[in-house]
This record gives sequence, C-alpha cells and structure tokens, in this order.
Amino acid sequence: MGKSVLLRAFERIARRRGRNVVFIEGGSLPATWRGLLTALSESTTADLDEVVARLNTNRTLIVLDSFDQLGQLTDYMQSELLPRLATSVRVVIASRFPLGLAWSRNELWTKVIRPLRLEGFSASECRDYLRRRGLKEPRLVERVMSAAGNNPLALSLASDLALRFGVREFATAPEWRLAVRAMVERLLDEVKDRDLRNLLEACLAVRQFDEATLEAVSGRDDISEAFGRLCQLSIVSPAKHGLMLHDDVRRRLTEDLAWRHPDRYAALRARAMAFYRDRVRTARPDEREWLVADRFYLWGNALIQELFFNSDEPGQFWVDSYRTSDHADVRRLFAQRLTSALAPDCADGALAPPDEDVPFLEAILHYPGSRIRVARDRDGRALGFSTILPICQETIPLLDQHPAHAPLVHAHWGPADIPALPASPDFASAFYLLHVVQGGDFPGAVRGALLRDLSSVFASSGTYLSSTFVPAFKRMLEACGFERLAAARNVAFGADHPVDGYVLDLTRIGFEPWIEAVMSGRRPAKALERRELENELQLALRHWTDDAWLARSRLVDLPAVARVDHGTPAPTALRQAILQSLAAARAASDGQDAPYRALEVVCLSRRLGRKVSARNLAVSRATLYRLVKKGIRGLAETLTSPAA
Repeated sequence: MGKSVLLRAFERIARRRGRNVVFIEGGSLPATWRGLLTALSESTTADLDEVVARLNTNRTLIVLDSFDQLGQLTDYMQSELLPRLATSVRVVIASRFPLGLAWSRNELWTKVIRPLRLEGFSASECRDYLRRRGLKEPRLVERVMSAAGNNPLALSLASDLALRFGVREFATAPEWRLAVRAMVERLLDEVKDRDLRNLLEACLAVRQFDEATLEAVSGRDDISEAFGRLCQLSIVSPAKHGLMLHDDVRRRLTEDLAWRHPDRYAALRARAMAFYRDRVRTARPDEREWLVADRFYLWGNALIQELFFNSDEPGQFWVDSYRTSDHADVRRLFAQRLTSALAPDCADGALAPPDEDVPFLEAILHYPGSRIRVARDRDGRALGFSTILPICQETIPLLDQHPAHAPLVHAHWGPADIPALPASPDFASAFYLLHVVQGGDFPGAVRGALLRDLSSVFASSGTYLSSTFVPAFKRMLEACGFERLAAARNVAFGADHPVDGYVLDLTRIGFEPWIEAVMSGRRPAKALERRELENELQLALRHWTDDAWLARSRLVDLPAVARVDHGTPAPTALRQAILQSLAAARAASDGQDAPYRALEVVCLSRRLGRKVSARNLAVSRATLYRLVKKGIRGLAETLTSPAA
C-alpha cells in the first residue's frame, strides 16, 4: 500500500524541478511493446527512435505503476528501451513484487537499480502525521497509534473517525470495525479464490509457516495447489524458518477475523497450539529453540504481544552472534539506553547507574562463555544487543562485581550451594539474563527481535535469573512465571528505581508444563524439593497400578514424563518414565545395582513378602530397607536429570 501515492509525490517534485513526467499505470495499457511505446509517447506513435529522442530531450521522469502487470515486457525494456535512454532520464518502477531474477542476475542492472521497499511510519512520523491532521491530545494520539499501528492508511482512517465522529475507544467502536473490514478487502484485492483466503486465515494463527504447518492448522490434508498460490502473494515474504505474512497485513486480517468469526479464529489457534506441542516433543535441539518463540506468539497475553511482537515484518531485523567489530556499537547503544527506549515507563525520578555498570559490560563482552546477540537491520548495522551469562564457579566472581546482580545470586543460592555449581560454563544449567538494549528508529521492533531470540534459552529447561528496574520487564518476568525474591531487591540504579530479582527454575518442571501453565494464565507447578520428590516417588510406587491416583501425582509434571510420546495417558507416561529412569540408574551403577534390584522386588513386583525378598537378596531386613531408601534416592536423581 502507498506505492501510487508515493509515485504521485515523485511526479510533483519532478515537475517543480522542471522535468517532463510520463506517468503510466500498468493496468491501463496492453502488456505489449507497442502499448508501452504508445503510452511513453503520449500520442499514437509507437516508433522506438522517435519516442526515445523525445524522452531524452526533455529530461523525462518515467513513472511505471503496477509493473507487476507488465512483467512480460522485461526483456524488451532491458534490451531495447532502457539502454537507449540518456543518463539524464530517470525511471521509477512500482510493483507489488520485487523485479525478479531477470534484473538481479545481471551485474549491470544491479549497479544502476536502487530498490526502495515501502515501510510503515516510525513512531515519530506517526505523531507528526497525526499532529498535521489536527490531533494534539496526547492520550488520543496514543489510542489512535495503538489501533492503527504504523500503517499510513490505517492512521488516516483512524484519525478521520476521531476528528469527524468523535471515536475514542477504537477497540469497541463499530465504525473502526467497518474501517478494518474495508482495509482487509483492499489488502486482499489480489486474492479472489476462496480456498486461498481460507489458507490465509490459517496463516493468522502462527507466526511462521510452511506447508505442513498450514495443513495441520487448516485441518485440510492436501493444500499443495493453494499453498503454491499463497507463496506468490505480495503480502507473503520469506522468513528464517518458512514464510510470514507482512506484519501489518497479519494484524489487520487477525483483527477482522477475530471480530467477524471469533469461533473460527479460536479453532485455528487451538490447532496451532496442538501442532506446536507435538512438534516441540520431536524437534532437534536447535529447532526447539526457535519453536519456543513461535509458541510465545500463540500466547494471548497483551504485554507479551507488545514486547515480543511489537513489529514483526519479515526481514526487517535479524539477530546473530556478537563480533569483536561490534564493540563500539554495543558501547554506544549501552551509553544511550537510559535516555532512549530502554525504560519508557521510568520517566519519573533520576536514574543513577552504578559505577560498575560499564566495567561489568566490558567483562561480559570479553568473557568467552557469554551468550551475546546483536540485532541488525538489512544493512547490517547494529541496533541492539542482549547478553546472557552461564552461572558457574568462573562467573560468580564476575556477577559479584555488579551491585544489581550479585544480591540475586546470593538470595537464590546459599553459601553451601555455590561450591556445588559447575566449574565452567560447559556444564552450566543456570543462566543470568542480563541485558536487552535496543535503539534505532523502531526500538520496539528491535526489542521484540532480541526477546524472541532470548526466549530460545528456555528450551533447555534450566534455571534462569534476571534482575531489572524496568516496570514493564518486571511484569513480563512475572507473566512468564518467574518468582520474585524479596531478599534480592536493591537500589543499584537509585532509590526511585528499585531493582528486583527473579528466578525461574525449570530443571524439575520442564519446558512443556511451564509454557502450558503460563499460556493458560496459571502459575507454573512449583518445583519439588528433594525430600518432597522422594516422598512423591514412594507414593507413586505404592499406587503403581492405580491410574486414578497416578493421574493426580505431582510427578506427572516432571520433564521426564513430558518427554514420553504425546497422547500417552498421564498414568502410563509416569510409569514409563519411572521404568526408563530405573533402567538408566541401573546401567550407570557400574554393577552396584543392589538398591535398584531391591526397589524392583519390594516396590514393583510385590509377589514376595519383604522377609522372603531380603532372604533372596542375601541381606537382612534392615539392610533391605536401607537399600530401598537408597534406590529411591538414586531413582529420584535420575528421574529429574536433564537426560532422563
């Protein structure tokens, strides 16, 4: 949207500068060389030499709108028309689609063509536009921007409703619903086929998609033909893991479908959730990481949607690993973070970063085990970064350097626990989420890209710590099930901005039960302490054949149980997980498996009394009890290990 309006602006500027302008609408002439020359001559002649001479003499600006309808003229333009034009002639082409391989594979054309992709307005441009329209009340401006996003057409319609009809609550205004419906029909002008429109609706339930994803979400078995047509739409763009709808298009279509047909939208989302739940179970570790972010997209939490998916246009920003050449950009972004977009809701009260802030960042950047990611634009410029530090013996002294982060470490782990942490980051299962810093013209979109990348660390089902003074980030952590530790609160950034420390322990809960809980608005199941775990395990063994009891067991939320094939009833999955862990514990015992043999005889077989069992194992009854207790302890440890 907006191509023709932009071309008319080019035309006005060119005429003011004394240029001749030939404006051609692609859909209004025959897609033949004769039709093109006739349009360029602005008369009935189709003589190439005569047309070219006239264009060269007048320093002409040639404007070709809707070039996607003239694509078959590419060879003629490349070989006959364009090479004859003087360098003073300018050509502007607007199309729903990129020009294609016929232009990009020729090195000559890539040197003289300047692509200009139409984007939405920046936040400052949105406010400037609304000010020019006469909207100056700050609260109303924010409401209009919230409803319309950065789409110029949507902003125009929303400002019309506000100025002419006094609309203030766009979410419930029927006039806005009708305006969105009109925008959707205009957006889908190129989509006439009903099957293709149905497939587009399935796209709304997921962030990225391929053919298999849309088959599952749409509930249809064979969509190959419709999917092929979908891939040709201008509103569909390649993404890292498939395809994506243009962000603003997806937003408008979603808003319209959720209002017009809420039951269908809910059904599509339910199928998407089930599909991702199954896919995560069988995915490779690297695939599971990006699937986490796509699961977050299905979460209806308004704050998560605002922070993670504020602007999600394919290819707008991308995130990769930190390079030493990024050092100056990271330092610059870090220096600007307190006065830019890091803390928009921390305006009141002075922020006073501790003296250790910059040296601490330098230490993180130089530590080999740090996970540092940089968000870049299409030109490769760094616009934001994130840092995560594995927690181990090597990094505890580093964390102790910063007054905002050290209190959380020592609030979560006591003096006796820290020596038990791994020596190096290679074996760390705990991670400190430290920095998320964004800048540029679209800080919300940069932040979203960084947060989506950062969320992938949850796939490893570890322990995660984070400290922040930003209220929005605090709400985000609490929405994700992090537990705030009161003992970790500090005023490292000033008394007006207290820092709170949060912990999320997935080591005994697992990724799947956690994300299912938070997406349902429930608190995640609390991790069982070692003594509680052993008691629950003893009770489960005692009720081994009681499906009703096992279904209520607190053990069904363990990661080992969640890893059993999806669709297996909870009691059966729990029994399978226990038996698999028992076999693993015996295999790892190096022949010292007496505790596990005792456990099998006493708790699982139950065919013999304990007196006979002790005699068969050649131990006393007292020793048998000790072996069973030791077996319970070892089984509990194996059952909750990451490899269980």
